[in-house]
Amino acid sequence: GILDTLSDICLDSNYAIADKENAIRAIMHLSNEESNRKIMCKKTVLNALVTCAGKEGGEWRGISESAIVGIERLATNQSNRAVMGRHPSLLCVVAKVTEREQKEIDGGIVSSHERLAKQLLLS
Repeated sequence: GILDTLSDICLDSNYAIADKENAIRAIMHLSNEESNRKIMCKKTVLNALVTCAGKEGGEWRGISESAIVGIERLATNQSNRAVMGRHPSLLCVVAKVTEREQKEIDGGIVSSHERLAKQLLLS
């Protein structure tokens, strides 16, 4: 389905960064709808979100931020949390992004969006 295709784009190294950003933003926007969250909490989507969230560097910033927002939205569904907690890399990536965001705050880097990783990690 569409979720698998979007996830594949995020994970496949043959796609351009712009394509990956469009795919992860689509996943993020789909996760905004509460009725989508349960169906989206599956391995392929979580793999895409985790992989994109862990990307570092200026060209990956938008992708990483969109992925964190998607993860945060999926985590608002209580029944998703057990599935997400069992994902092999999700908690490590959220911790890594939390550390990166804290370094930005400490360095005085202003963000145009709310930093969500720490809230997600502590929830």
